[in-house]
Amino acid sequence: MEIRFKSRLLIDLYEGKKVKDKRFKSNPHLKKQYQKIVTRLRNITRIEQLYQIKSLHYEKKSGDLQGKSAVWINKQYRLIFQEVASAEQPARIEVLELEKISKHYED
Repeated sequence: MEIRFKSRLLIDLYEGKKVKDKRFKSNPHLKKQYQKIVTRLRNITRIEQLYQIKSLHYEKKSGDLQGKSAVWINKQYRLIFQEVASAEQPARIEVLELEKISKHYED
């Protein structure tokens, strides 16, 4: 699966660079968990595989986040992303656009 990052913070976290965000300075384990989740997302070939990895708690969002999806990084933080389908028919999800890391119930 192709991964696109919507912010510099998400790229820097994945690449293991130092970031100014205090959530990750005070919790280096969170950065490692994020890197692990992104690697798992890269390794899937079909979006349906996310349902099979129970620890991710994959879900389609509703309400203000309609059209977005999320997986758990840990019990407190979620990785919000958008699924981008191919132009061909039948459409397949080929790209995941990672948007942000948010606290559960924050957004």
